[in-house]
Amino acid sequence: MDNSPTILAQRILLPPRPLAPFLRLAHVTRVLPEQASQRARLRVIDDFELVFQFAGSSWIWSEPAGGSVDLPAGACAFIPPGFTHGWAGEPGAHIAIHFDLHAKPELEAFKNLHYSQAVVERRPLAEMPRFELAQEANDSGVFVPLVTALRAPDVWRGRLEPLVQLWQCRAHQTLAARLLFAETLAWALRTLVDDAAGAGTGTRAATEGRILALLGQLESGTLEKRPSVEELAARAGMRLTAFRAAFVQATGRGPRAYLEERSIERAARVLVESDRTILQIAGGEGYEDPYHFSRVFKRVMGMSPRAYRRARQA
Repeated sequence: MDNSPTILAQRILLPPRPLAPFLRLAHVTRVLPEQASQRARLRVIDDFELVFQFAGSSWIWSEPAGGSVDLPAGACAFIPPGFTHGWAGEPGAHIAIHFDLHAKPELEAFKNLHYSQAVVERRPLAEMPRFELAQEANDSGVFVPLVTALRAPDVWRGRLEPLVQLWQCRAHQTLAARLLFAETLAWALRTLVDDAAGAGTGTRAATEGRILALLGQLESGTLEKRPSVEELAARAGMRLTAFRAAFVQATGRGPRAYLEERSIERAARVLVESDRTILQIAGGEGYEDPYHFSRVFKRVMGMSPRAYRRARQA
C-alpha cells in the first residue's frame, strides 16, 4: 500500500479581467555533460514559464511537494509565478518561454528570476504536482501538471522555435509577433490540459497520427516543400473538410498557414546561413514574386527578409 501523501493542486487565481498574453523571453538552453548537476538552487519567477525538453533530460524540484520531477525529452514543464522550485539540467537541450497571461511590459527579461541560497538534491516524487488555473473564486478552472508528457513533441518544437527566433531579433513585440504568440500560447495551454487529461478517443488519436505522420514527411523532406492542401488531404486519405479540421486539432492552425510558416522559417535559416539573394531564396520556396515573398515573410517573422538578415548577422 502506498502511504505517500496526496499532492493537492495549487490554485492560481487569475485577475478576472480579459487575458492579455505577453512574451517576455524565449531562448534555447543546451547543457553539456560537464554542466550536468544533481543539485539545484531554489528560485521563484515573476511570470509564467514553459520549458519544452527536446533532447536529453532535466529535473525540477517542487518546494511545496518536497521533491523533484523528471523532465524527459518530449515533455513540457509549466511553472507559474511565485512557485518556489529548483531546476537542474542533465545533458540535453530545452526551449524556455517566459510570458504573462496579463501583460506586465515593465518587467524586464532576466530580471524575472530570483534565486535563494537554499540548495536541494534530486528526490523523485511519487505523485505529480499540478496547478489549477481559474479566474473566479467559484470557477473550477483547468488543471495543468508541473510536467506533461506530450503526444506530439515535434509539433511543439515547430511551434516554439519561431518565438525563439523572433526574440533573438528583438522583434517579438511587433503586432505580427504578438498575434503569433497569442495563438501559440492558447494552443500550448490547451494542448497541455488535453494531453494531461488523456483527452481524445481512439479514432481521434488515429486521425492525429495520420496528420503527424504527414508533418514528419514534410520536415524530413520526403514531400515537396510546398504541396497543396488538397494533395496533403489525399495523402492522409481524408476528405478536404475533415482534413482541415483534424489538422487544426493537431497543430493549432490551418494547413495553409502551417505550410506558409514552415516555408518562411526555412527561408529565414537560409537567409542567415548563406549568401544567396532574396530572389533566389524566394524562388527556392516556390515564390515567383519576390515582393509577395517579402510581404509573407514580414507577416510571419515580423520584419522584412533584408532586415531579418541584417539583424541576425549583427
